[in-house]
Amino acid sequence: MNSCCGRQHDEPILTVPTCFERGLVTRRRPTLPVAGARLTAADGLWAAFSLEIDNHRLVDIRFNAAFCTTLIAYCQALVDLGRGQSVDALQKLETGTLSRSLPGVPAARQDRAILALAALRGALAHHDVQQWSLVS
Repeated sequence: MNSCCGRQHDEPILTVPTCFERGLVTRRRPTLPVAGARLTAADGLWAAFSLEIDNHRLVDIRFNAAFCTTLIAYCQALVDLGRGQSVDALQKLETGTLSRSLPGVPAARQDRAILALAALRGALAHHDVQQWSLVS
C-alpha cells in the first residue's frame, strides 16, 4: 500500500456532510444482535454500536449516538469502513485511520473519533464475551 499525505490508497475518502446525512438514517435503524453498551464521554456525548457478525466478519453494523454532526459522521464512517471487514481488522483500526478517512473535521472536534472508535470496540468486546459464553 502506498500512501500520500499519511493516507493509505485503499482507505476511502469520506466527507462529513455525506457521512452525516447517511448517519441520520443509520442511527434510526433497529439494533442488531450484538449490541455494545452506550459509551458516554465527559462532555455528555455518547455512542453505541450494534453488530451482525457471521463467520468472524461484520455483515452489518449500526449505531446510535448523541446528536452531534461530527460524532454522527465519525460513527457512519466506521459503518462504511467496517461493513464486510473481519472482526480482527476492526479491532486493529486506529483513531488516525478514522480521522484521515474523514478529512475536514476541525481539530477541536476530532476527539469524537476516539469516542466513536471506543464505542465500536465495546461492541466488538461484547461479541468476544458472547463467543466465550457459547464455548463454555
